[in-house]
Amino acid sequence: MYQVAFGCEQFAQVVPWLMLNRENLDILVHPSTGDDVADHTKHALWLGNKLELNVGFLRRISS
Repeated sequence: MYQVAFGCEQFAQVVPWLMLNRENLDILVHPSTGDDVADHTKHALWLGNKLELNVGFLRRISS
């Protein structure tokens, strides 16, 4: 598992490339609004299988 960060202006190039080249990887794409729980759940876009996330630690960090 690893993280790749890109700006909003790159979304239209990066996400379609990921969609076509992800092979069998499951990819979570999410914004960084400052609400980590919502970013990883409500605002999330999954490419591939939607995996269950343990967001409990994000709730503790946000508190």
